[in-house]
Amino acid sequence: TAWDPIACPGGMPGAERLAASAPLVELLKQQVAASKITAAICASPAVVLAQHNLLPGKAVCYPAPKFKEILGEKYTEDVVQMDGCVITGTGPGTSLKFALKIVETLFGAEKAEEVGKALLC
Repeated sequence: TAWDPIACPGGMPGAERLAASAPLVELLKQQVAASKITAAICASPAVVLAQHNLLPGKAVCYPAPKFKEILGEKYTEDVVQMDGCVITGTGPGTSLKFALKIVETLFGAEKAEEVGKALLC
């Protein structure tokens, strides 16, 4: 099965359930290995991606101390972070910026700007 992006939503305990899903984890591993867009927001960068060693470098997550600690030196203060094929976002209030980064990566900056303007971003 081929996917364009795979994006993991955040929230708890949902992120824990995603991390425990063997089929999803296998898809995520295949996605990262193929350098295809893999995205996670809120708790999921720490709880899903970091837990399964799927963060190639810098990342962001919901800024709770327990999640920042999981990311350790990979954690940045940005709102959205892209490192390699992995896009991470901080949470609900920044979800549009996260989504627009996915659009930009798939369809280009012009399309992301067009969509952003339509959403009043």
